[in-house]
Amino acid sequence: MLEMEIVNNINSYLLFKGVRFSNESRMGIGIPDVSFNIGANNRLIPINDYFLLSILEFISKKHVVSYLELKDEFMFSFDKVKQYIIALVKLNLVKIENESVQLTKNVFLTKLGTTFSIEAKIRDWKMAYLQAQRYLCFSDYSYIAMPHKYINNINVDMLEKSGIGILSVNESDVKEILAAKKSKTCELILKYIITSKIMENQKLSEKRHLKKNIFTSYIIKEI
Repeated sequence: MLEMEIVNNINSYLLFKGVRFSNESRMGIGIPDVSFNIGANNRLIPINDYFLLSILEFISKKHVVSYLELKDEFMFSFDKVKQYIIALVKLNLVKIENESVQLTKNVFLTKLGTTFSIEAKIRDWKMAYLQAQRYLCFSDYSYIAMPHKYINNINVDMLEKSGIGILSVNESDVKEILAAKKSKTCELILKYIITSKIMENQKLSEKRHLKKNIFTSYIIKEI
């Protein structure tokens, strides 16, 4: 079994369960093979820019800020600050009034649900373990996934102490061997970003599925 086969089997399992997921979401500090979310609000506004969210978080705490405050807080140029504010205005999250920036919607009150990340490996569980640890910065739970026949090679005690879970994967099933523990280091902004990526992937998949159905229906009618 190849790593891609492990990932595909997990994808198929999640599709069958009706769970939204994404593959290889680049998070700067790691790229999980599979990430999935349960319970996030469907109305979540996808934002993938860390600094944009950081500025928004700063504004949300103060409700009204000046350009100068943002410049000093983030050590950006005025032009850079203006670019970020324009982006937030376009998303209808802030408004500019009397040369001040005011919050109009607090996205951090949006329900993010629970986010999981998975690192798939054939045999190298130690490398998977190191990578899965990084995912705790942006995921509620982190797992390593390996073929069933290599699960016995894993130092279960080591993973249990660090809170990393274990998934056994074969051609027809995915089983939880060790339950992951909830991350104590998951950062809100990073969780928002990975959830955004998962939601965007879900919407993209739905659009592709819709186009495929429309195309298939057209061909059938023509025949």
